[in-house]
Amino acid sequence: MNEVVAIVEGQTEQAFVRDHLAAHLGARGVVMWATLPGRVAKRGGVKAWESVRGDILRTIKERRGRICTTMFDFYAMPHDWPGRTDAAKLPLDQKGNHVEKALLDDLAALAGEGFRRELFIPYVQVHEFEALLFSDVAKIAEVLAPIAGTPEAQINALLKAVLDQAGQAEAINDHYETCPSRRISSLVKAYRKPAFGAIIAGRIGLNAIKAACPHFGQWVARLEALGQA
Repeated sequence: MNEVVAIVEGQTEQAFVRDHLAAHLGARGVVMWATLPGRVAKRGGVKAWESVRGDILRTIKERRGRICTTMFDFYAMPHDWPGRTDAAKLPLDQKGNHVEKALLDDLAALAGEGFRRELFIPYVQVHEFEALLFSDVAKIAEVLAPIAGTPEAQINALLKAVLDQAGQAEAINDHYETCPSRRISSLVKAYRKPAFGAIIAGRIGLNAIKAACPHFGQWVARLEALGQA
């Protein structure tokens, strides 16, 4: 049985892996768990690449055959991460793949001869976690309407307008005031990512998120394939 350790950006991503992705992959014979970067487990955020790179190498070396993956978003990523600066000029559908390849190349160069590239499966979200939730805005409205004091249909319509304008969930832009999380919190002031993010994702379901978010879907497919290896 393959073991996968995900080094993730924050507590929301950690809960998402624990509550949803781990169970999904476990049914396929893949054991997965998530950890935050750095030595202080309660602190999330995108750290300097040198620090995260050390975490990745230690994770792989701790157990023979262990696979390491990542879940960080491009928007919050420091420019010392390989490929980050160049990717800013690329079309949306190329940003994540470009940085992921650069991360793998950098890690392999540091590790030296004998490094097994298949043990590192990088995943970089183009935008933050909430972009995945826009896979089904009706589910966002369903969960948040009771705490918002706003009719569910109204929240649904406003979020759908955001999605329609962007074209797809992964394309919702990353400016400070218009990033996916602030699109939601502008309508529901009580929205808190750690409290509601994984709940909404559970209502939507992984298959729906995979279908609506192609880059995310490619990552999950690679992890699923480990159960067939």
